[in-house]
Amino acid sequence: MHNSFGDVTIERKPERVATLGYADLALASSMGSEIVLAPEFFSSVSGGDTEKSLPYIDSLPAETEWLNPMSIDVEQVAAAEPDVILATAAFSLDENIYSQLNDIAPVVSYEEGLYQASSEASSQRIGEVLGEEEMAEQLITDANDAVAQVKQDLPNLDGGTFLYGQARDDVAAMLVDKENVTARFMLGLGMEALPAVAELGGKGSVPGAVDISLEQADLFNDAGVMFMTYQSDAAKTAFESNPIIAEQPIMDDRYVPVGLEAATALQDPNVVSVPWLLDEIRPGLEKVPEN
Repeated sequence: MHNSFGDVTIERKPERVATLGYADLALASSMGSEIVLAPEFFSSVSGGDTEKSLPYIDSLPAETEWLNPMSIDVEQVAAAEPDVILATAAFSLDENIYSQLNDIAPVVSYEEGLYQASSEASSQRIGEVLGEEEMAEQLITDANDAVAQVKQDLPNLDGGTFLYGQARDDVAAMLVDKENVTARFMLGLGMEALPAVAELGGKGSVPGAVDISLEQADLFNDAGVMFMTYQSDAAKTAFESNPIIAEQPIMDDRYVPVGLEAATALQDPNVVSVPWLLDEIRPGLEKVPEN
């Protein structure tokens, strides 16, 4: 199997699976694998919450080891004695860490780059590794069915406009490029990124984004809905209380703050997360007006 850092061979169906990324955990868990190592959720790592696992998967066994995904501990991975290490969504993986991990067990990382593969391709990739190709296809079908149901329930999404971004100091980084997986997820619901923002161009502070100065906040008002995420509660308060932002009409009825769990899922929407994720953001989707 080809990885961005080298090729590996999986000689038999893995029995003990280490997962380094959230999508890796979600997919392997849903395919019935024995998870011996799992990435701990952000809020638990920071001490803001006690829940270590993802909200959209079944509880893991008590003996599962939890890894801080911000800094991969190679010795901790080795101690879990995995047969395979799934790292297709491991955001702190680099070539040096990959090489060390590959001495422990075959590592399956992303094929081209982090978050570049479609959710369907990621499911199929992990399904192939785990010998669960049929389950991988079923998970894809379930996700597609959930999307189709929302589009049927909310016909206003077809042709509607959205903004999805994160407040960063004095700018809002709006994800508008279809190459960004978050924007692609929204586009898959039938909406389009607000043209007045998407067509501004320029390199944003994150890939696939356009940075909008808060002084340009009047551009936001034509969006059918505006989802915003924040790195902290303080950042959320600062954005919402900014005098320029507070006076924008969209803030009254079509602004939707997105919590950390949903924002993390949207950063790389794996097929397991999709039904749960759609439920989380549905109140915002329902705000999209008729075209």
